[in-house]
Amino acid sequence: MNREDLFACPFWFDKIELDTEQVDNAIKSTPCYLAMSVDENVLDTTFKFLFDPINERVYKAMDQMGFLNYSIFTSWMTKTVAGYRHELDHMHYNSLLSGVVYLTDNPSPLLFRHPMPWRWLSGPNNEKSLNSNKFTLTPKKGDIVLFPSHIHHLILPHKNVATVNGFPTFAVQSDRCSIAFNVHPTGQYGIRDSRINVSIHPNEK
Repeated sequence: MNREDLFACPFWFDKIELDTEQVDNAIKSTPCYLAMSVDENVLDTTFKFLFDPINERVYKAMDQMGFLNYSIFTSWMTKTVAGYRHELDHMHYNSLLSGVVYLTDNPSPLLFRHPMPWRWLSGPNNEKSLNSNKFTLTPKKGDIVLFPSHIHHLILPHKNVATVNGFPTFAVQSDRCSIAFNVHPTGQYGIRDSRINVSIHPNEK
C-alpha cells in the first residue's frame, strides 16, 4: 500500500544577528504587565530596529504561500521570569502566521501541539513520528520561528539562570525575553465567491 503525507503544516526556522546592547536597552525601555509588554506594537516603537530583519523572513514565508501583500499587525515583548509558568496552550486568532524571535540567552522551550484534537489523546511517541502529537522547540538567542497561527503552543517553565563566561551563576536568575508577532494577508486574494479585499488599520487605543 502506498502512503503520501498530504496537507503539510509549514514551519520556518532561521536566525537573526542581534546587537546585544541595542536589544538590552530596548528590553529595559519596554514596560510590561505580568509577562507581556503593555505596548502591542513594539516593532513600531522600542524594537523598531528588528522590523526589517523580521519582515525579510516574513516576506519569504508569505511569498511561498502566494501572498504578495501582508501586514505585521501586532507585536509584543514577552518577559518570563525564572519559575513563571504559563497556564494554558493558546493560539492566535485573526491572523495567518505567528512568529517569535528570542532575545536572551538560555530561553525556555516552546511546545507546539498538533492541530488535530484526537492527536492529543495518543500516548508517548517520538516527536517526529507519524503519530506525534507535539513538537518541542529548544531555541537559542537570535532564533526566529514562523508558524501557522492556528497551532496551539505553550511557553514551558523558565528554569534557566544567567551565565558568566559560559558558566551558570545561581546568584542572578535571567529573564526570558522574546518578541512575538502576528501576520495577516492584505489586499485582494481568493477567487470567485471566496474573493476578499482586506485592509488593516492601526489598533485604536
